[in-house]
Amino acid sequence: MKFSGELFTYDDKNRLTAFETGPIQTGKTVVFIGGLGDGFNAVPYLEPLVKMLSSNDWSLTQVQLSSSFNGYGTTNLQTDSEELDTLVTYLKQERNKSKIVFLGHSTGCQDCYWHNKNGKTNQSICGYILQAPVSDREHFEQNLPKFQQYLDLSSQLRNEGKGDSLLPRDAFWAPISADRFFSLCSKGGDDDVFSTDLTDQEISKLYQGVNRPICWVYSDQDEYYSSKQDKSTVMNRFKSLCLAIKITVTVPFGNHCIERQDSQEYFCNIVDDFLKTI
Repeated sequence: MKFSGELFTYDDKNRLTAFETGPIQTGKTVVFIGGLGDGFNAVPYLEPLVKMLSSNDWSLTQVQLSSSFNGYGTTNLQTDSEELDTLVTYLKQERNKSKIVFLGHSTGCQDCYWHNKNGKTNQSICGYILQAPVSDREHFEQNLPKFQQYLDLSSQLRNEGKGDSLLPRDAFWAPISADRFFSLCSKGGDDDVFSTDLTDQEISKLYQGVNRPICWVYSDQDEYYSSKQDKSTVMNRFKSLCLAIKITVTVPFGNHCIERQDSQEYFCNIVDDFLKTI
């Protein structure tokens, strides 16, 4: 997978870059935000997505954040949102973008949620697409070795005012602070916004103030979806409690990164339909 386009620095102080491909002179762009460990060219569906977007005079902008690649363990959603604010301002002022849509993949969906709720530039975003908004807490609780041990340790360190301390190396696959581990793995942590065991009251409180249009997309065979609840039931419940969620769809035969070609085409059509509504 390779793309031609322009690589530009949108944050000189933090040396953060973004890459725009497609019809870069257009005033419309979709910003791709990856998940844990992701950077540029993170998922295989970007190639057909660029083709679809280009045919409709939209470009694709891939963003590098401080949390990209293995940086996620020592940062947080607040910092991601602030950096996305900087990107949006740059796109508007320096690249003449008048329509901007965020597309989050996996934990990038948490970034979309947080920016929709708290971002200073959220009113400049026409819509947020959540691709694979699965619960990290539910997945890690079932699959992460020593989950409870390190959740207890992260809580202890936070109570001692040492939330920025790194956990032992075997806690996670990348260096991670007590604060970020708690955020990802604790019920009520900042990252815990898609868990299927949340009550209606908890969801309503979480999504209060989230008012920019959302397209929620699950994959039929997402290997990181760890709940026993039916995906349609979950989406319908969140949609009933958050009026900003306009579209909910499940991609047939799709996995977490949507690797199958036919599933990629289905997803691109979902994005196309959503863009036509804004």
